[in-house]
Amino acid sequence: MNILAIDTSSKYLCLSIAKDDKLVAGMRRPFARELSGKIIPSIDAALKQSKVSLKAIDYFGIGLGPGSFTGLRIGLAAVKGLIFPFRKPIIGVGSLDLLARAVSNHSGLVCPIVDARRSLVYAAIYKMTDRHLMRKSRYLLVSVEKLLSSLKGKDEVVFLGNGLNLYTDEIKKKLGSLAILADESLWYPREEALMSSVKEKINASAALSIDTERRRSIKNKEFSDLSPEGDLHKLVPLYLYPKECQVNTGK
Repeated sequence: MNILAIDTSSKYLCLSIAKDDKLVAGMRRPFARELSGKIIPSIDAALKQSKVSLKAIDYFGIGLGPGSFTGLRIGLAAVKGLIFPFRKPIIGVGSLDLLARAVSNHSGLVCPIVDARRSLVYAAIYKMTDRHLMRKSRYLLVSVEKLLSSLKGKDEVVFLGNGLNLYTDEIKKKLGSLAILADESLWYPREEALMSSVKEKINASAALSIDTERRRSIKNKEFSDLSPEGDLHKLVPLYLYPKECQVNTGK
């Protein structure tokens, strides 16, 4: 099984390629405003490094966000364009889930926070259960004050994500010794977490022997997509801001 997966929810292009179930290429580079011009050449270079042709890829994975509006649109458009000639399935994964996976062997809570601007953060709350990191909340667009109030008085909480650039002092003041701040190297999606998340969804779908109706029901659930090739247009980035706050093209 060959897999190509990318995440463009942050300032980094995170890219992973697995060949015969082994990770053979991975990169995380800060392209920011250069992403639209760098994403396809980067994918091409990684495929050549891996000695895997685009046609040989069995599954494509994509981080759906939340995160950078522009980055998410560029990443999803690029993957859809690559898939279209080959009619291969695409798997969408939550980008906050990728961040949370960087924390292991912690019995308390894990809370990635990503700067959403307007004094808000994208966040979710996770906990290790039976050796699996489980999401205990919805994907949130929330003020840090409200988020911390919901966490106060509970277990230790590991925070990670670029929201720490803005809210470290507030977190320490509110939670004190219960707050654990992850190293900056863990603030952005990592290639290993991206690939393991995609594989997990592929294996889960195979175990369930998902039929067409089941696939439709999965796509209606909260961003847990394994999209058939004919439904590419239905796979969209995870935007948490209300529609009136998004880009209006005037059409």
